[in-house]
Amino acid sequence: MPRSGSSSSSRSAVKAVATESQPPEEVAPLLSEPAANYGLAIEREFEVHDIGISIDVGDCEDMSIAYVDPGNICSDLHCGAVAGYKLIWLLFLTHAIGLYIQTLSARIGIVTGKNLAQHCREKYSRGIRIPLWLICELAIIGSDIQEAIGTAIALYLLFGIEIWAGILIAALLSYVILGIQRFGARKVEALFVAMIAVMCACFGVEVFMAKPDVAKIVDGLLVPRIPANATVQAVGIVGAVIMPHNLFLHSALVGTRRIKRGEDVRKASIREANFYTTIESAVALLFSFIINATILIVFADIYSMDRGNSAIGGLVEEHLPGLIEAAELLRGAFGDIGPLLWAIGLLSSGQSSTATGTMAGQYLMEGMMRLRVSPWLRLFISRSISLVPTILIGVLATSYLDQLDEWLNVLQSLALPFALIPTLKLAQSQVLMTSDFATGPWWRAFGWATAVAIIALNVYLLLPLVFMLAARGLASACLAYASFSLYLFFVGVLALDKSD
Repeated sequence: MPRSGSSSSSRSAVKAVATESQPPEEVAPLLSEPAANYGLAIEREFEVHDIGISIDVGDCEDMSIAYVDPGNICSDLHCGAVAGYKLIWLLFLTHAIGLYIQTLSARIGIVTGKNLAQHCREKYSRGIRIPLWLICELAIIGSDIQEAIGTAIALYLLFGIEIWAGILIAALLSYVILGIQRFGARKVEALFVAMIAVMCACFGVEVFMAKPDVAKIVDGLLVPRIPANATVQAVGIVGAVIMPHNLFLHSALVGTRRIKRGEDVRKASIREANFYTTIESAVALLFSFIINATILIVFADIYSMDRGNSAIGGLVEEHLPGLIEAAELLRGAFGDIGPLLWAIGLLSSGQSSTATGTMAGQYLMEGMMRLRVSPWLRLFISRSISLVPTILIGVLATSYLDQLDEWLNVLQSLALPFALIPTLKLAQSQVLMTSDFATGPWWRAFGWATAVAIIALNVYLLLPLVFMLAARGLASACLAYASFSLYLFFVGVLALDKSD
């Protein structure tokens, strides 16, 4: 905004000095080929202050989409059904931790001018980098499967289309979303905002219709506890909310922020970019938390055993409800409007998360392995790999779709340390981030405590599976213990690596 008097003159002088001292290539140094492919360099910027930073909110919108994908919806549904309101605190905590981790990821991109995948390529040897890339690619493929399942089920609920056919249509719709990006990033951002608004409206209306017990909601938010029968769901929340590929995505998307890096304005520009990124991320994730919380609360109310005004409050819980069964539960609770709102929200969730997964995969592939492919080819490869198992289950075992969804959330949690540990180590490096922007001792301790907690939760979930497989014979025991040991070994290698 223009200013009068000496303030305006001094700011103009600073801009002039910065412009003269800074070569053109230093503007938006993080911008890479995928960003240009998606139109991100053209439309996603506007001036905020005179110190030389152009910012936008689009990268935070794109990042937050992953927090409300069909995997999250399935996780919220199961948490509400199994644990009632008791895991709302964990849902909020994971969003708060997600904000911290996403902020670190973005700061790495803003301060260094390179995204997380590029730093991993430079930091790690080929023997570490390739397994790291494959694990993160596996997490993206798992997310693709969840998006396809969510979209297919939404199409089945809305139009009666068979699940296997809906999976194929979901793959085609992915290309439609990708095609819209050719018209510019603003169009895609508007579409994402509209889809988030649709989800807020659909799931929000159901909460008002359910009229849940506010006292129980507050108790679930303020009293930390994990019921003994909800361990898998608790791990699933962590994996569903904090997705590993989202860290790679956010660190790259901030490349659309143009930061002047001349000595006179560099620190101020970077500090302002970090500040606005944190604020925008907080607002975006607040809406994500609201969407997830509304779903959990609705199904906690439906499955409540002591709510006399709940339409099916006395329902005996024999198995976890699936996304299709959830629609029938909502019909029993709220009438025909219940499943309609559910299906529309689910469709918006599945389609909005498609493009972000493709973008994350492209940044990961190009940055870590220097494999440059077009977004169309990237989407074709990812969808082709994920379509085969998804269609087979959709044709042969539709009843297992939701169990698959739940374990894919666990897969995200198992893969999370392989994105989180590099993020923490890079963010605390004073060589890389300089003493001005490296994480301080308290935030560093918080980050590593979070990493240890996530790894411990994963181990707690894996150990019973290892023992169960070990009981089936010598071969199964060797495979189970070898896989478990390899997982811990690789986590340890990343954590103890001393290279800067």
